[in-house]
Amino acid sequence: MTEVKIVKTLAGGLGALLLATQATPAAAQDLSSTIDGHVNAAVENVNNAVADATRNANAEWNKFVRMANESLPPGSSLPHNPAPVPAPKVPGARGWAPQAKAPVAPGRNGEIVGAGRSYLVWVPANYNPARPTPVMVGYSAYQDSTENFRNYSRLRESAVGQNAIIVYPRAIGASWEGSPTAVTRPGQDIRFVRAMIDDVQRYYNIDRRRIYATGMSTGGGMAAVSACHMADLFAGVAGVSGAYYAPVNRGCQPIPVAFLAVHGTGDTLTPYHGTIRRGERVLPVPAMFASYERRNRCAGGVDRASVGPNATRVSARGCAKGVQVIQVHGSNHYWWYSPSAADELWWFLSRHAK
Repeated sequence: MTEVKIVKTLAGGLGALLLATQATPAAAQDLSSTIDGHVNAAVENVNNAVADATRNANAEWNKFVRMANESLPPGSSLPHNPAPVPAPKVPGARGWAPQAKAPVAPGRNGEIVGAGRSYLVWVPANYNPARPTPVMVGYSAYQDSTENFRNYSRLRESAVGQNAIIVYPRAIGASWEGSPTAVTRPGQDIRFVRAMIDDVQRYYNIDRRRIYATGMSTGGGMAAVSACHMADLFAGVAGVSGAYYAPVNRGCQPIPVAFLAVHGTGDTLTPYHGTIRRGERVLPVPAMFASYERRNRCAGGVDRASVGPNATRVSARGCAKGVQVIQVHGSNHYWWYSPSAADELWWFLSRHAK
């Protein structure tokens, strides 16, 4: 009978734990602290039930010992209270809880002033504060506005916007470090991006194992900076018509990071095979590919596959993190809709985590 009661008590506590983790209203956004409270209460109930079960088991054993000892010959006895090892405690709820009311609701765009600058943000319609959500950082091109990049990149309308929180940091002087057009000091944009990610986490439950970056032209160069100097933070990056000035790939952290370049073979602004621009070398796309092959410890060799009628995917083999180039044949300096740069980069990046 005692055993049955123990099982019922434990089952009830675990059932409460499961209900507490699942009973999140569909429209919930700032209920994580409440959810954590319910979960921790259920956890306490389970741990109390475990302690009660141990005490009851000992009591039953000692009752049996007394009865047995009464029937044994003089001088013989069974040990009292063997003290069964208690079950390990159930861990409490995850530590994340919002530090401030989320300023942008799911399915909405907005702007957040923080981290010493500001950034635009998109929150997917199915965002659930009980579930960590990936983050995509989108860097605008040189002399382009953050809003314009947000609109033409169509990240929101793609698989990215369905599955990730998208943040679009504002550039100072409409450029990014690593480029000869940058007005920021070395490390200034990097510090801002790190602080921005921490700021996003104040409001939203983000998956820090799945933080990605993309960008157009000089923004693609900043995505490469993110992979180079923030490899501890970013799981993967994708440049579209990337301006890979030599500094964006210099002195990198020796940590594997997934890398994708979507580039037109007829690009006249940042040529596929490199150039000198504004007195600085623009690295050839094949050189970037080879650099990431080494960094990601690839086995050697490539696979090729068509991406629609006008592009080829080149994938390095046997890498710790993926390395790919999508060659858009004969095309110039664009953000592509066919193939869809947004969907292609999400298909590639989303498979990688820290």
